[in-house]
Amino acid sequence: MSAPAFSNENPSPKRGHFQSGFTLLELIVVMAIVAMVVAMVIPHIGSGEVTILKVQVREAMATLRYARRSAIVEGKQKVAIFKGGKTADKSTTKAMPGQWVSRGATLQWGNEVSDDGKTGDKDETGIYKITFYPEGGNSGGELILTYLDHKATISVNPITGKIESDIFNDEEKD
Repeated sequence: MSAPAFSNENPSPKRGHFQSGFTLLELIVVMAIVAMVVAMVIPHIGSGEVTILKVQVREAMATLRYARRSAIVEGKQKVAIFKGGKTADKSTTKAMPGQWVSRGATLQWGNEVSDDGKTGDKDETGIYKITFYPEGGNSGGELILTYLDHKATISVNPITGKIESDIFNDEEKD
């Protein structure tokens, strides 16, 4: 009889000696791969909160720029409307042109509160408005958006119409 084609026997000359497990080199390679994956994942764990805030700041700045450009091009006064806090409708996924709706960020005016308790162009319903004029000027102001522990300020210069934010490092300048 001939030997079976496949057997569990070790072809080494020492009978009964089976090799099992991983070599040291295989273990080191696997550990190196795991270390590289961990090094790529750990820096991105806490950045989700800042990313959410940055997206909302970009949207708010785009709304302001749209209103400013529309006022200049059309030659008519335009108003950028900001809805924040409890007045923001959770079911709203896309705002109308010239409107911005908060998706989790808290919105407030950066101006100090006056003697009568009002701030800027905020009405009683929590809606903030910045008016842009055809000449390029606007009512100006400072919007502060906060999301969890992170804060961003959007400044609108009333004379030049320049829109800036402190959360971006010279990447979102007009």
